[in-house]
Amino acid sequence: MRSDLLDRTVAGIAARAQWFLLTEELPTRNGFLQAVTPSLKLVGIVLLVAVTVVQRELWVVGLLVGLAGCLAAASRIPARTFLGRLSGPPLVAAVVVAPQAVLMEGPRFAALPLSVEGVDYVVTFTVRVAACVGFLSLLLLTTRFSTLLAGFDRLRVPRLAVFLLAITYRYLLVFFAELERMVRARRSRTLTDPDLRRTWRDSGNFIGTFLLRSLERGERVGRAARARGGTGGTTHRPAAGFGRADLAFGLVVLTTVVGVIIA
Repeated sequence: MRSDLLDRTVAGIAARAQWFLLTEELPTRNGFLQAVTPSLKLVGIVLLVAVTVVQRELWVVGLLVGLAGCLAAASRIPARTFLGRLSGPPLVAAVVVAPQAVLMEGPRFAALPLSVEGVDYVVTFTVRVAACVGFLSLLLLTTRFSTLLAGFDRLRVPRLAVFLLAITYRYLLVFFAELERMVRARRSRTLTDPDLRRTWRDSGNFIGTFLLRSLERGERVGRAARARGGTGGTTHRPAAGFGRADLAFGLVVLTTVVGVIIA
């Protein structure tokens, strides 16, 4: 059924987005990155991402992907979960930069319109995106969002920026949950398979209704935030002292940054 295909697609996107945003079990596991102080973890991950972004050598970027995988294993993150988050953005990046394999000048492969430099650029760019996504996924998978906000607060990030990040995260969860509920309601009211014209018309009505309900829900979220004190921020417990996991993570980050710069 065409309506079933549309419903399954939208429901899959909503469920996937909620799975990506909401992590409850992994941050409580007894793993390596879970024991690292959130503020230090934030600084370290940002440094690793920054080092990855400026790299142009494929073998160096590949080693950074391997480092992300080793940190995931040490943090007891299931391979399926980590690779599931790692697969989407690099594929999109590969599709976006794929024309460079043909457009860039240089020696060509035999009987193919692909240049060596172009293929190297596409592969390196894709692996670089995978490394960046891997490091950011480690941060999200091993840290509760409230703890992450506390880390921003301890790093003296402006309170308004922290509040906007918090309200955006919470609203995204509400946004996709609302989308999933609307798909379920639409599916329960669909009895027959409509023709293609009616499917497109119903889909337009569905999107319009969803946008209106999203705006209304956004207004309610804003009023609820103002009723609880607006942008006043949340008081967090003082940070604990640095331990062995913090020292080990700091050494890993420092060694990686220095090694990449020297290479």
